[in-house]
Amino acid sequence: MNLEDCRIRFEELEKAREELLKLLRELRILSSKAITSIHSNRISEAEDSIREASKVLEKIKIFRNFPEIYTMSHDSMQEFVEAVLLLKVIKRQFDFSIEFEVLHSAFVTGLADLIGELRRLALSKMIIGEINESERILCLMEEIYYHLMFFSSFPEKIIPNLRNKLDVARVGIERTKSDLISARLYEILDRSRRHG
Repeated sequence: MNLEDCRIRFEELEKAREELLKLLRELRILSSKAITSIHSNRISEAEDSIREASKVLEKIKIFRNFPEIYTMSHDSMQEFVEAVLLLKVIKRQFDFSIEFEVLHSAFVTGLADLIGELRRLALSKMIIGEINESERILCLMEEIYYHLMFFSSFPEKIIPNLRNKLDVARVGIERTKSDLISARLYEILDRSRRHG
């Protein structure tokens, strides 16, 4: 190796980085769009966004030849994982897996972020009176949290920000429990009013 080798490599990396950043931005936008569509109950739109995002993900894989920059993919892949898993929850197909290849750390942190999206979903179900469905979602939130706790001993460098995400998730779970108790009480009071 010499300085000329380094210069050539750095120029390649710079060019690759610019291309990768564009793809990562696209992946993130499509994934966010899918999540928004799911919460708005526009499932076919969400599926379309995830399909488009998976094509972008395939293009991103090429950059594995540049390990120095490939880890930049983490945040966008994390968002993609979140979208795919949320769709699986809605379709009652959730099983702690996805059919796409992403960074391992992105899969785990995407799963952690899913707990927040599930809280939103549980609250939406409470608002329309689907208390049993909210309870099912809360149970899933707790199950995900339980499984992820086994990963919290890994260093930050290996799974970025996981501990912080789990702290946020724990608070979200406790608040959802509290909201669910209130919703159940309201349901009981409302029933007794109507029959009283």
